[in-house]
Amino acid sequence: MASTGYVEFRDALFARHENAVTSGLSMLGDVLIITTIPAGLATRSVKVSIGTLAAGYLVAVVAHLFQPGTVGDEVIGVARHPVWAARAERERVSSAFRPKSH
Repeated sequence: MASTGYVEFRDALFARHENAVTSGLSMLGDVLIITTIPAGLATRSVKVSIGTLAAGYLVAVVAHLFQPGTVGDEVIGVARHPVWAARAERERVSSAFRPKSH
């Protein structure tokens, strides 16, 4: 795979979330992943923290089953560029809540 810049990476990530179900479930997975540390601290349990993280990743992978052909690309993209993935995902989620211009 040729090296691409962030803009190409972000555009590809956005394209893998065009389906409303995939997009919504991916957001839920993001929320679970983000709450991993607070959940562990609140319960004082490493098991809860790990379970929350695993649930978040599971939901995110299942989300891509609703947009066929995107699971592998999503997993590989996130594994290769985790910082870009976090940044692009933040942009994707925030753009979903912005008012649409007509």
